[in-house]
Amino acid sequence: MIRINDETLLITVKEACKLMNIGRNTMLEIIKVKGFPALILPGKILIDKKQLPIWIARNYGKFTR
Repeated sequence: MIRINDETLLITVKEACKLMNIGRNTMLEIIKVKGFPALILPGKILIDKKQLPIWIARNYGKFTR
């Protein structure tokens, strides 16, 4: 993971689940939403920690299964 001034910029799906208090399957569905701040690489998904709360605020109440 990338660190600037000892702060992680990108977090794993597991870490994002803990921050959002949701399960892995739900997180994997949310990652597919257009505009979600994730970097999807072969075998790894990293989420922009600083953009996550901004994305949540802009999309609050819009996500449905």
